[in-house]
Amino acid sequence: MALPDAVRLAKASLSRAGKNAAGLFFPALCIACGAPCSRESAWLCGRCEALLAKNHHDRDACPLCAQNRSFTECACEYAWDYPFERIYSLFDFDDIVKHIAHAFKYGNLKRLAFFMGRSYAHCVPPDFWEGLDVAVPVPLHFLRALKRGYNQADYFAAGIVASGPGRPVLCRHALQRRKPTRTQTALARKDRLKNLAGAFWVPPGRSHCIRDKGVVLVDDIVTTGATTSQCAQALLAAGAAKVRVLSLARD
Repeated sequence: MALPDAVRLAKASLSRAGKNAAGLFFPALCIACGAPCSRESAWLCGRCEALLAKNHHDRDACPLCAQNRSFTECACEYAWDYPFERIYSLFDFDDIVKHIAHAFKYGNLKRLAFFMGRSYAHCVPPDFWEGLDVAVPVPLHFLRALKRGYNQADYFAAGIVASGPGRPVLCRHALQRRKPTRTQTALARKDRLKNLAGAFWVPPGRSHCIRDKGVVLVDDIVTTGATTSQCAQALLAAGAAKVRVLSLARD
């Protein structure tokens, strides 16, 4: 073996040994509860992984609005006033999901958003993907994106798309938010819709990405559906054939 190759091999071995030692003495801690992470995950402990799986498995989700009917009644079988076809949410918005979403939304942990998308996309039923061609994340206004440094929905959508074959193509900038809006947290659905009116559009130069195509609109948390409704209207107005919504959680 040539000397430079031997040096490189030695350096690589030392680097791996250092990482293993660091993992032994300073294990990664669960983003949700602070316990040491499981061997299978760099983000979650075994207990929180099991609780997430239970959260997903136990959901009695409405096939249209994704509300857990064990907790919240919906009227979807009598009236449907959303512009998109349906919502699918992976989880209820419980304390663990709240910690995860807060971490990748405000904690600069965009890799965590990607991890959640890639790791849990297999939980989405196969029929949800039928007829869907492109994945479009719910956009941030550029000033908010500049302040935060990234859009968490981008990374969650990228993880979903990267989870396996047969997924839609990611179109990051097909949909844009053209005006800043105040926080939606304390607003009722009617006020949220008013707050978001005209906030989203598909620029003419981007309409070819979604025209005559099935679109999956990807977001982290869906609460009243006001944001996703406004986004779906903009996509349909620009020529999308249909829109479905996929979210990490339903609140």
